[in-house]
Amino acid sequence: LFINAVAWQTRTGAPWRDIPPEFGNWNSIHKRFCRWRDKGIWRMLADAAIGEPAGDIFMIDSTYIKAHADACGAQGGSQDISRTKGG
Repeated sequence: LFINAVAWQTRTGAPWRDIPPEFGNWNSIHKRFCRWRDKGIWRMLADAAIGEPAGDIFMIDSTYIKAHADACGAQGGSQDISRTKGG
């Protein structure tokens, strides 16, 4: 319940006082969150969740990939991909 309350607060960005009462007393949740932060528990949980990176996962940034104009439905013809004229 405590972790769900912290996740709710993090996701919404709402003040701690606005945590819904079904999660419990907001002040108790905030105090526990701060104690875990000070003890490094959140970092330990994040490190355990991330683990070792897999060697078979690659990320491609689409800003470096140019698709041919035909790929987005342009009409055929000589439509070379080059620098844009507008900047």
